[in-house]
Amino acid sequence: MILVSVISYNLGQINSLKKTPIKIEQGTANVYKTVKDSNKTGPKQTNKPEPQKLDTRVVASKNSDKYHYSWCSGAKRIKPENQIWFASAGEAEAKGLVLAGNCVK
Repeated sequence: MILVSVISYNLGQINSLKKTPIKIEQGTANVYKTVKDSNKTGPKQTNKPEPQKLDTRVVASKNSDKYHYSWCSGAKRIKPENQIWFASAGEAEAKGLVLAGNCVK
């Protein structure tokens, strides 16, 4: 019984090592597809990622001397009635505020 168990286990291990390799064919990794647009004369690129604009505004609390970028966790904890928004970090620093320690550019 033990011998059958050991042989079955080893056959399973050998079978699991027989893995088929991944085949990469030329042309399958193309992300962009060319689509003929009926309104325009040339081909149109689709699936092109849109560049995202970085929100460079900063927010501070009325009760603090620190400012936060809009994506920082500290900015999300400031109550809306206590928020003071600045167009840039330089503008906030001109008012005497410093960047919060948990915010990174």
